[in-house]
Amino acid sequence: MKRRLNDWLSGYLEYADESEPPTSYHTWVGVACIASTLQRKVFFKWGFETLYPNMYIILIGPSGKCRKGTAMRMGFEILKNVGVKIVSESITREALIRQMKTSVNSAIDPNTNTVNYHCSLTCFSEELSVFLGQSDVKFLADLTDWYDSKDKWTYETKNQGTDTIQGLCFNILGATAADWLVSILPQEAIGGGFTSRIIFVVEENKRRTLPKPAFTKRTRLLMEALKADLEHIGTLVGRFDFSPDTEEEYMAWYQQQDANTFKGIGPIQDPRFAGYCERRATHLRKLCMIFSASRGDDMIITQDDFKRALNTLKAVEVKMPRVFSGLGTAKYAQATEKILIYLASKKQVQQMELLTHFYRDVDYETLKIIEATLEKMGVIRVMINPADKQVVYQYIGQ
Repeated sequence: MKRRLNDWLSGYLEYADESEPPTSYHTWVGVACIASTLQRKVFFKWGFETLYPNMYIILIGPSGKCRKGTAMRMGFEILKNVGVKIVSESITREALIRQMKTSVNSAIDPNTNTVNYHCSLTCFSEELSVFLGQSDVKFLADLTDWYDSKDKWTYETKNQGTDTIQGLCFNILGATAADWLVSILPQEAIGGGFTSRIIFVVEENKRRTLPKPAFTKRTRLLMEALKADLEHIGTLVGRFDFSPDTEEEYMAWYQQQDANTFKGIGPIQDPRFAGYCERRATHLRKLCMIFSASRGDDMIITQDDFKRALNTLKAVEVKMPRVFSGLGTAKYAQATEKILIYLASKKQVQQMELLTHFYRDVDYETLKIIEATLEKMGVIRVMINPADKQVVYQYIGQ
């Protein structure tokens, strides 16, 4: 069957254009839709490693401000019609394991004619705290283990000893406000194994204001094409490979990244992302599979697929450090982060306005401490307005 669209993700972004959420949210929701559809039926062999395209993606933004739920529901509307098994966000760990075990499916690898069994599930969670609970260390450990899609995953049952799940594959698309991460993740988990496996998509505002988004005939036709083509993508089975020139380009990129890491020049300087930076090549190879599947059925990762995946990863990494910036142990870490985000959106703010807006979080003396911190960081300039002698903060950071 021929596809209706030249590229699924490009079509999805066109479909989502007449909406308020940021483009980055739509991009990664689209990535999650393809990853969930591919399941564990496709893979990528790299040395001793077999990689599957499952992803853990979390949209981060202030409650009600960035339209996280809108972006997720638009993707869900497409995904729910293509036979992907989706679990409830309020499911317990034990119920999730039971559902995983009963979600057995099979696919015949066209290259080897072997039947591969897999248990593939996707969680769409508009409020991540409902799914993850409050600092549930055991559940976080399970999710960390599941990311690698092991051939067998063994667990202990309450009354029957141990049990095994064959070919586990789990996708997460979640959303939360950054300040909720304090209750969701224990302090020791930040920067550790679980968070290093997550793509955090951070935004502060919605992309545009639309009192009434238009659902046009073009939008409806795109939606139908997206459903049909996503169902077609779900028929892909077997192995992805780099084209010879892409393999050379990837290896050169990997060597350069490794050399930069050795020099302390990582893509994200925050030490809490050290684990993510070490795992960055894994995220990139997963994205390469997804972008290849988005544009065609050849299961070859071209140079264009590689560059597109790398550019998409670089774009989301720019704001990723903001995820944890308010979760440190410094006395005023959360207040500092709130004020920094406000300044970044306003660009220039009077001290009086800042105190009025954040009087619940800081008093005048605390603000002076935060002011000095941000000035020393080089992200704000403190000035005096000659007209009224008011203190003004000008945002100059990135």
